Amino acid sequence: MALSELKIKNLKPRDKRYLVSDGQGLYIAVMPTGEKYWYYRTWENGKEHKHSLGRYPDIGLKEARELKYSAKGREKETPTLFSAAAEEWYKTRCVPSNTPRVLDDKRSRLDRYILPQFGGRDIRSISQQEIVAHARKIQEGKGANLGQRVKSMIAQIFRYAIAAGLCEWNPAAQAGDALSPYRATTHRSTIRTEAQARELLKAIDGYDGNPVARVALLLLAYTFVRPSELRLARWPEIDFEECEWRIPAERMKMRREHLVPLSPQVIALFTALRDITQHPEFCFIMPFRKHPMSATVIQHTLVKLGYGAGKATPHSFRGMASTLLNEHGFAPDVIERQLAHVETNAVRAAYNRAEYMDERRRMMQWWGDYLDGLRG
Repeated sequence: MALSELKIKNLKPRDKRYLVSDGQGLYIAVMPTGEKYWYYRTWENGKEHKHSLGRYPDIGLKEARELKYSAKGREKETPTLFSAAAEEWYKTRCVPSNTPRVLDDKRSRLDRYILPQFGGRDIRSISQQEIVAHARKIQEGKGANLGQRVKSMIAQIFRYAIAAGLCEWNPAAQAGDALSPYRATTHRSTIRTEAQARELLKAIDGYDGNPVARVALLLLAYTFVRPSELRLARWPEIDFEECEWRIPAERMKMRREHLVPLSPQVIALFTALRDITQHPEFCFIMPFRKHPMSATVIQHTLVKLGYGAGKATPHSFRGMASTLLNEHGFAPDVIERQLAHVETNAVRAAYNRAEYMDERRRMMQWWGDYLDGLRG
């Protein structure tokens, strides 16, 4: 059945892209984002070819029909830019299914290493050789792993573009075979003893640089949450009266809400932080900025304190807490639950719905007093 402007306006997005035909090869694709794109099919030597006409409503129904039939219209057909496909892929595939930290990494990689090279190109004009050459250049300057990740992201964008009818093949699919392989890396914390913990805490206490970063390091030590969970914290999550920090599921690695009992030491740190930042929403926000503290600030502060690569990372506080709490006799299940490690046994996980809250509160209070003792 032929389309009308009213029918097109009433087409609602679904979980997956779907097509609605106008007849004789012309159809409109409705994306999960709600955007709509015109395409038409032609056949040559028994092989189907898809052609992009542009986005609706930039191109209306009447104009789309004219472009389909008019040779002049086909000459005017605008190419699909790689940047348009990439942004569509990011909004449709990445945003709904990734944590803020992962989204930051993907957005940074896209903006720094992919769009400047290919963004302004017709997606159908990009060759496998160009992708290999670009990824090799990144590997030479930034390392094998980054080059492979960039290649992988380009391949994902092309896979999405093929499904959306924007192109017919994926030139990045086999490009990885021409690149240096991934190199396995391990990041082990060296903060595993009481003496090492004392040395690190005293170094933090003696830091006279960025006060927001200093509080962040201390809170990582006292709460041992993941760095991304800390730096994206919001004030409504902190209950100063109940002494609880409720981290929503969408910010957790395992997509499960996490409760952090707050010792008086942590309450004091958050109170001091609020006086420093004075921001109505985000806890960790740098002066004169509109966005939360970046992922690199904490790591750079550790480097300034003499804890560079191989000595400690922002995740080291989790290993430090796990080791020392186990050494001091706390139940492994209680420690693991406070670390937000999800129970792999479904029956046991259901049984432990109570989450050991009383034990966790006692443990976090003991931990706060213990760290105070190490700091002297």
